[in-house]
Amino acid sequence: MRINLEPIGIIKKAGKCSEILIYSDFEQLVKNMMSKLSRDETDQHSLVVVHKNKESSDLHQVQISKTQFIDRVGNILKVGKIDANDDSVIDVRLECNGFITTEA
Repeated sequence: MRINLEPIGIIKKAGKCSEILIYSDFEQLVKNMMSKLSRDETDQHSLVVVHKNKESSDLHQVQISKTQFIDRVGNILKVGKIDANDDSVIDVRLECNGFITTEA
């Protein structure tokens, strides 16, 4: 079985941090995550990012990275360092208090 997943964004290196640019078609994803953040700002927030490793020769493998959420400017998420550059983002989920959020 072959599944083709459409990327929702791209990861870019930005100095000591990384930035995840979410494509405008998927901007609702960012808005949903931010609405969950506003409930309790004192929690530590991490992101779980599923992305296609550009340097991997295997077309069917993805990489999962966990990083700290730092800031949001529009549809750009500033996060802690991710070992990726120009990787296609397949999914981003917010982790609050050890639980990964859903899109509902």
